[in-house]
Amino acid sequence: MDPALVGIWTSDMNDSVTKNNLGNVTMTFTNEGKLIYDLYEGKKLQRMFMTYHIIGDTIISDQQSNPQEQKTKYKLIDKDQLILEFDGIKTVFKRVTIK
Repeated sequence: MDPALVGIWTSDMNDSVTKNNLGNVTMTFTNEGKLIYDLYEGKKLQRMFMTYHIIGDTIISDQQSNPQEQKTKYKLIDKDQLILEFDGIKTVFKRVTIK
C-alpha cells in the first residue's frame, strides 16, 4: 500500500476533463486495501465496493460485484492532489480534509 494514497478523495470539478469524464465522484482508500467509489448523479448515489493494491505507480482495483481487474496509473502531488490516468485520460482529485 501507499500510505499517502489512504484517505478520502473527491473529483476536482474545476478540472474540465474530470468534470466531463467522471462527474462528482468520491473515493475512499483504506489501509486494508478496500476502495469505496461513490458516484453522485444529482440526488442519486451509486456506491461501489472494491479492493485495490498498488504495483509501482499503478492502482489495481477489482469490483466485488463484477470481478475484473482495472489498472489505473496514479501520481500524488503535494499530498493533496491525486492525478489518475485510465485509458489515456487524466483526471484530478483533491484530498478531503476532515476537521
